[in-house]
Amino acid sequence: MMDDLEDLIQSVDILDYCSQFTEFTQKGREFWALSPLKEENTASFAVDPEKQCFKDFSSGEGGGVLQFIEAYYGCSTYTAVEKLKEYIQKQGIKVQNSDRLDLTRICRKYGRRKQTDDLLPKPKILSERAMDKYAWSEDKLSMWHDEEISYDVMKKFGVRYDPFTDRIVYPIRNIKGEIINIGARTLDPNYKEKGLRKYSYVQGWGGGMNVIYGLYENMDAIKEKKYLILFEGAKSVLKAASWGVNNTGAILTSHLNPYQVKILLSVCVLNNVAVVFALDNDINIADDKNIRKLLNYMKVYYIKDYHGLLGEKDSPVDKGFDVFKQLCREKIRLR
Repeated sequence: MMDDLEDLIQSVDILDYCSQFTEFTQKGREFWALSPLKEENTASFAVDPEKQCFKDFSSGEGGGVLQFIEAYYGCSTYTAVEKLKEYIQKQGIKVQNSDRLDLTRICRKYGRRKQTDDLLPKPKILSERAMDKYAWSEDKLSMWHDEEISYDVMKKFGVRYDPFTDRIVYPIRNIKGEIINIGARTLDPNYKEKGLRKYSYVQGWGGGMNVIYGLYENMDAIKEKKYLILFEGAKSVLKAASWGVNNTGAILTSHLNPYQVKILLSVCVLNNVAVVFALDNDINIADDKNIRKLLNYMKVYYIKDYHGLLGEKDSPVDKGFDVFKQLCREKIRLR
């Protein structure tokens, strides 16, 4: 018979418990599965048997077995303890009833904290018709065509022209293919003098930039090649695609954020995909704490221009395909 609630909780193996609700595949020391907490098509639910904890990258939930029960059933810690007792008793072990004082202590110690991500506004999903008001104009899109981005690639990624603001526009899709924003690049040569931004978005990002550009469009090539090249800007993805390099994406900024860490973990781990960071030449990825978090789960490489082939602010694709190929061949493993 178990007399102590601490013993009760610690006696339950979290992997065994969670295996009632989803099917796991081992990856290193961790076990990964489709999330039992949220409907999804790509595994983003991880359990570490050594630490007896879980992390659900699709919903942001995490913790021990009690926190999982609370998240799965949407119940209080008091109810989670009772459900854990029922589970233990089904194993043929008698469990003594606990007094209110013990339950209160356990709730304070193990109770699930409110996820701060849930309090942040989410970006609005835009209709597919959101791009209908923009025009296909080879004349206006010739700026990017002159920079080695083919018209066929622009069509594939939905690039269009906005005659009202004189900007090149392109849809930004999440991993499900939904449009969550529209990026824009002004064609006004005097944008600085007018106080305009070179690159902008039609709506805010809510709680954060929860997307990797190009991931939806390039997913098949990424899985086939077994590595994902990550640029800063969307234009680099389009340029690489024009060269036939389709296993790429863009983080749309110079630093990886926690939302993008979740995306990479959900996509790369079970598919055995490595990540190659091909950020602009002035960025030191070794200083990025979110990039370093990936080291526990996947191989991480980065491109470094040791031969002075790029300008200080250049993307690795800015000096042509041959330079880009050389930089990729000389990629360095992050340790």
